[in-house]
Amino acid sequence: MVKIPDFDALYEADPDPFHVRSSFYEQRKLGLVMDCLTKPFYAAAWDPACGIGELAARLAARAERVLASDASPQAVHLARRRCSASNNVEVKQLTQPQRPPSEKDPFDLIVVSEFAFYLTDQVRTATLEVLHQVAAERAELVAVHWRHHPRDGYVSGEQVQEEVVADLEPRGWRHVVQHDDRDFIIDVLELAGR
Repeated sequence: MVKIPDFDALYEADPDPFHVRSSFYEQRKLGLVMDCLTKPFYAAAWDPACGIGELAARLAARAERVLASDASPQAVHLARRRCSASNNVEVKQLTQPQRPPSEKDPFDLIVVSEFAFYLTDQVRTATLEVLHQVAAERAELVAVHWRHHPRDGYVSGEQVQEEVVADLEPRGWRHVVQHDDRDFIIDVLELAGR
């Protein structure tokens, strides 16, 4: 039986429990995610499991507006602190597959980073449906996951990446970038049209 981590407890015990700010793996991965983006600037970006806000802080330089959200109240607190210097970043508490409330404009960039393996099959499917619904025409969706199977996750990152592509391609998304690394996979898909 899978025992999903208590993310609030993790973030309370350590303000960077996944070593996003200090590990070479995390810093390299974040740099490659930014390098895989195919547009210089985005109107609205969403980081739906932002953790401590490192990726959201980087996206702030490439987007007019960034929504960073997380299910953990402690992660939301840390992300707000991390992104406090960026006036274009809003941080909210949202649980997948919750749709952002009262979003007027669709997102032209969505980043699914290192969280989908913690979701059940049903929640992963529902989350992809929500992400598709809030995407603008010609939006990009970036999926990036550690390719292996976390001991506290439902599936491997490799399986998550395959599911994302298999779910979104029939909906009109097309593969534009794939970075296949020894330890992680990045897929960038673009919504060709509605």
